[in-house]
Amino acid sequence: MTSAFALLLALTWIVSDAAVRRSSPDVVAAGRSFFSCLGICLLATRNSGALRRSLNLLRARPASLALSGLLGVALYAFSSLQAISLLGVSIPNLLLATTPCLSMGIGALLFRLRSPRIAVLGVLFATVGAVVYVLGSFTVSGPGSQPGAGWGVAAAVVAVVAIAVYGQHYARLSKGHDPLDLLPGIFGLGTLMLLLLLAVTGRLVAIVDIDPATLGLLVLLGVVIYVPVYVIQHLLIHRQGAVYMASISLVVPFLVRALDMLFFDAPPPSLAEAIGMLICLGGVLLVVRHPSQQRPQESDDH
Repeated sequence: MTSAFALLLALTWIVSDAAVRRSSPDVVAAGRSFFSCLGICLLATRNSGALRRSLNLLRARPASLALSGLLGVALYAFSSLQAISLLGVSIPNLLLATTPCLSMGIGALLFRLRSPRIAVLGVLFATVGAVVYVLGSFTVSGPGSQPGAGWGVAAAVVAVVAIAVYGQHYARLSKGHDPLDLLPGIFGLGTLMLLLLLAVTGRLVAIVDIDPATLGLLVLLGVVIYVPVYVIQHLLIHRQGAVYMASISLVVPFLVRALDMLFFDAPPPSLAEAIGMLICLGGVLLVVRHPSQQRPQESDDH
């Protein structure tokens, strides 16, 4: 499951890049979110009791599901979109590399979770390696030197904090439930909030010019690729914890680079990139070899 998650997540980068080349980041974000939400809602029909359980959870815990949708869907997608449009991909990727450490810190501060030393060591190695890799391939594009760069950095920080808090929040929310029963409510409410944000800020205008080929690409991206990504992602959070899932995500840029080298004649990694890759993979290996120690624990007082 872990390998499938990493490979599918790498595939989302490649297909998203192809979709953005045909359209715009705004249209891709809106279309991807809409079609993935549609596919996830269809999961509620997987058996006779799934739809009833999902509706019961939505009625019983609307605030918790809305908060999850705000953090993990609307705020993350909107902020990361803003950051990439203002800064390019290098700086947001650098900040996203800190997500496992931030997730571990949030778990300790907000949810009183404890992590053994070997887990902390693995996360630190993985994060440092990812940072070294990003710095090794770092490019500061034109937008990074413009006045909007500050807002771009702020948006990237918001995205990182949102997804780190979301992971820990979802890990606790899913306790005692089938994790798939929560997803229709989370992604339904989150996608609604995201589309409203994009509409209010005028970023949905380009969707009227979408062509059939791009529409088909967005359906492929949202339903065929992102739905299994989200399912596996949330199963990993539920079973292994948010820090485990965030650490696995760090290997995705390496997989994307490998696929680019195999199919698109991309250049091989530089020495700095190769060193960062090895350090990161070593840290991720430590996390993978000790998955049970990454699970959130119940606090002593309830």
